[in-house]
Amino acid sequence: MNSRRKLATFLAGAVGAAFLGSLLLTWLLHDSLAERNANRLIDIAFEDVENAIREAVDRRLVRQAMLFRDRLPALRAEPVWADPQAAVARLREVARELFVDELCVVGADGILTHSADARDIGFDFNTIGGQAGAFRPLLDRETEVAQSLMPNSRAGDMIKYVGVWLPEGGFVQVGCREASVRHLARSAVTGLTHNRHVSGNDGYMVITTAGGTIISHLDPAFESGQWRGAPPDCHWQRREVEGFPVYAMVPKHAAVVERRVLVGTSALLNAAALVLASVLVGIVIAVWVRSQARARRAKELAMAADIQENAIPRVFPPFPSEKRIDLFADMRPARDVGGDFYDFYFTGPQAVTFLVADVSDKGVPAALFMMRAKTILKNLAQSGRPLADVVREANDALCEGNAANMFVTAWIGTVDLATGVVTYVNAGHNPPLRLRAKDGSAAYVRSRPGLVLGAMPGAKYRAETLSLEPGDAIYLYTDGVTEQSDPHGELFGEERLRSFLEGGGFLAHPETCTGAVLAGVDAHAAGAEQSDDRTQLLVIWRGA
Repeated sequence: MNSRRKLATFLAGAVGAAFLGSLLLTWLLHDSLAERNANRLIDIAFEDVENAIREAVDRRLVRQAMLFRDRLPALRAEPVWADPQAAVARLREVARELFVDELCVVGADGILTHSADARDIGFDFNTIGGQAGAFRPLLDRETEVAQSLMPNSRAGDMIKYVGVWLPEGGFVQVGCREASVRHLARSAVTGLTHNRHVSGNDGYMVITTAGGTIISHLDPAFESGQWRGAPPDCHWQRREVEGFPVYAMVPKHAAVVERRVLVGTSALLNAAALVLASVLVGIVIAVWVRSQARARRAKELAMAADIQENAIPRVFPPFPSEKRIDLFADMRPARDVGGDFYDFYFTGPQAVTFLVADVSDKGVPAALFMMRAKTILKNLAQSGRPLADVVREANDALCEGNAANMFVTAWIGTVDLATGVVTYVNAGHNPPLRLRAKDGSAAYVRSRPGLVLGAMPGAKYRAETLSLEPGDAIYLYTDGVTEQSDPHGELFGEERLRSFLEGGGFLAHPETCTGAVLAGVDAHAAGAEQSDDRTQLLVIWRGA
């Protein structure tokens, strides 16, 4: 009897030890996965915010370079300008007025003629590489170059250089150390992380000054306060971008709730497995693994959808202070994540570039390819290159490492806000419609399309132009609009879309256009499944 009692006690202890060991192992595993997942979300968020900070800082320093360029004719008229060595003190004075640390003037021959540092005079940009060699394109093109903060080879401290072309040839260059960058760009960075979530509505990002004063927070009420460090219940990271400390945080509480549910489920399954036969253990484990895979995939899809949603502009009108242009857009994916996207941004003081694109696939692979294409196109467009060269270089970049043979169609245009002239390139995309203000008519802008992007390197693209009258609009879309079928297989079609836009009076109420088109397409579908992503962009030039 005692032996039986001891055996029962031993078995009960073994079962209890196995249960506690399984519980502890599961807890540690999910804790590790939760932390790794939080760090992955933080890395994604940092990538987006780092780009936004650099763009804001670059714009602010390019503006200072342009201010220096505007003052250059007056400086050249001063007697001291004839002697570059004597002009050093004058340039230092101008640098202090512009809140920068260095000023340089480079002639059309690439020789640095005037500088706030006498040691730089005579520097030849034609023969140098590295950090300085990046400014050589300014000798050949009307563009701007902005570098990130990096160690200066001579001084050893961190400095950021920006260059702007000169109409007579050559360029001007300004340099700012970390403190000057923060001083100049603080207003541009303030509020940059409003409505930027790291994970759903839980995580957030904070930007501070070097002294810890908060200049951007998810909740504006915290701004101007002192940063006291990340809350203890968060996974967090700190990075420094263009001299600004940036913090990203994901609270642990969401992961803790999910972990408890999973641990409880595992405990019940383990208890059942100890009671049932070994074959049932295999069945339970297999079912559990499949459910976790589905839940993990669903979470990844939701995460990808959040990333995609935050990657495209959603605030309209996007440029409230710019009265010469209106833009309205919408995107409705056919699945959780789609391959369509639209974008628009300033590519010069008088130029706005806009586009609509459609990736050849759907789901997460298409969303990743979409993010890559969007970033490449924007970076190239904002470099000042001609539009045809932008599309050509984007195609070559997308062809690299494209083992999945994915491609993207795109219609990209740049409107001159002063003249209404639109320069555009069609890379295998649907022709847009032009809506005329004078008579309300709508007609397709048909041209010979170029090759889709990502299909073949070395393809050539041709830029074409059209002129808008004040009040005219361009309506861009993807084939998910025109190729939506009804239950009988009849497509919505190009002619139905043209008639819908022509008779809708949307130029008077442009904010209703995309929603009305979607409603019209849904009515035509009559309950049929959405076959493809639907993306729209309406661009209206109001006149100079």
